[in-house]
Amino acid sequence: MLMKKENQNDNLLWVNFRQGDKEAFAGIYNAHIDSLISYGSKLCTDKEILKDNIQDMFVELWNSRENLTNPDCVKFYLFKALRYKLIRAEKVRKLHVVVSPNGEAIYNGFDNPVETRIIEKEIRDSQTECIRIAIATLTKRQQEAVLLRFYQGFSNDQIANLMEMNYQSVSNLLHTALYRIKNNLKSSVAFTTALLTALHLFI
Repeated sequence: MLMKKENQNDNLLWVNFRQGDKEAFAGIYNAHIDSLISYGSKLCTDKEILKDNIQDMFVELWNSRENLTNPDCVKFYLFKALRYKLIRAEKVRKLHVVVSPNGEAIYNGFDNPVETRIIEKEIRDSQTECIRIAIATLTKRQQEAVLLRFYQGFSNDQIANLMEMNYQSVSNLLHTALYRIKNNLKSSVAFTTALLTALHLFI
């Protein structure tokens, strides 16, 4: 219900933003900047690259507002736009590799695995650290799917669209990821049970 209300608020802001309302545009920015930074930081470890791409994305949105359509989910639209920008930035980065004085190639950003919390406040800090370590053992695509599903609240359909996969592949990806997390945490039966209970609330 809360998410539905947020979507309705986003949709109203979006309509007004497309008509040139700067306050509505600021409202969209303020509502989603934290989650965009959180998601983007898992795809790009260079804070300056991430900051520049988020800024460019919002500038492009404002400049092209009259030609935009009304998305079903503004948050999903922003995530997808940022993901594409970061992928393009990574391709450009690979074409412009910096060489250090000793002749070694220096790569900035996109190198580190995703490390994130996927359970909300009911999971304590110490437990969250265990989850973080468990998530770090997953593949990058598994990590991204887990982040989008349990931290950002996107549906499997939306994740499939965002990651350019089919629905069944996303389901399989999440199933495998959760199975691996469970095995990595099996040393603590009580905590594993609590984790799975929390995860099932989202499935």
